[in-house]
Amino acid sequence: MDDDALPERTGSGSPVSPWPLVATGLLCMVLTAWLKLEGIILGALIMSMAYFVLRHRPDGAEAESLATSIRLSAEDISDVIDEFERFRSGTDPDSVTDRSQKRPALADPDCAHPDIETFYFEYGTACRFIGRLDERLTGDLSIPQLETLLGVTDRRALDLRDAWARARRTALRLGVDYD
Repeated sequence: MDDDALPERTGSGSPVSPWPLVATGLLCMVLTAWLKLEGIILGALIMSMAYFVLRHRPDGAEAESLATSIRLSAEDISDVIDEFERFRSGTDPDSVTDRSQKRPALADPDCAHPDIETFYFEYGTACRFIGRLDERLTGDLSIPQLETLLGVTDRRALDLRDAWARARRTALRLGVDYD
């Protein structure tokens, strides 16, 4: 997976929703109508503080760091997916030999061995996860949400890598006559 596949965050962390500023602006207008000149002064101070607080979140660096870690874990998942795609449809001699003479059971999605079934299940869920990850990262995620997403991404990467290794070993052991 190349670096352009996942969107970059802005320097201040996650994107800012306009609704807090709109609500604060409406409240400042009510304050201005009630207190006149003092309301204008207080409203301007409140709006500038609200804008500053929303734009310059102190957790921006941490959010960026977590997003980078999530991207790295996603690359680990994509690496295994790419390895399997190369195994399944590669035209180089090593891929063809591996698929047809060493591990034909791994190329068969209908193989009933539990290790190979587990890999196909993990592969399918990993592909769907990677497909949805871009959209998920573009949302306005809090630090705890990013930490949770990182944990899920790390777990999926580990599970897929382990399932791939087990399925390869099992298919090699089963050989050509695996039925």
